[in-house]
Amino acid sequence: MSLKDIAMKATQNFDASKDKPESGYESLPSGTYNVILEDVAHFVSQRTGWDGLQIKVSVLDGEYAGRTDSNMFNFDETSANGKAIPESVLSQRVQVVARLANAVGVHLDDIDWDSIDTLVTAFMTAKGKTAVMTLSVRENKKNPQYPFKNYDFEPGEPTEPMTISDEDIPF
Repeated sequence: MSLKDIAMKATQNFDASKDKPESGYESLPSGTYNVILEDVAHFVSQRTGWDGLQIKVSVLDGEYAGRTDSNMFNFDETSANGKAIPESVLSQRVQVVARLANAVGVHLDDIDWDSIDTLVTAFMTAKGKTAVMTLSVRENKKNPQYPFKNYDFEPGEPTEPMTISDEDIPF
């Protein structure tokens, strides 16, 4: 398909003077998924300075195999507009991170909660581990492009380590 063909298809029913571009990204629907922990990082938005613990997982099987889900958990006590974040919201975020740690076999000590960077370090050995993620998605009426997501994690089935002998190597 040529660039012209792509452009003709993409701009069909699209008015550049008033329509916003679609991201093309479709998030996972509510459900329970076998996932692999792809990444845990300290993400800082260049645009807003907002930072948080970014967690990225990939679905291992089923209809959505290969799809990713990523979310950030911020632990600031005040929002960007100066409003206090309710303690219950902060507690829920901490509990989700603790559930993920448990699900992938990470023991979080008190020192791991010192900062986002110490949490990232604690999760370094868990990349590639599997878990069962239950995702609940609901509409965000103020910003429909950013639905509300609630997570829960449980340990997944342990995977057997791959063993390779010298006979398996082709050269």
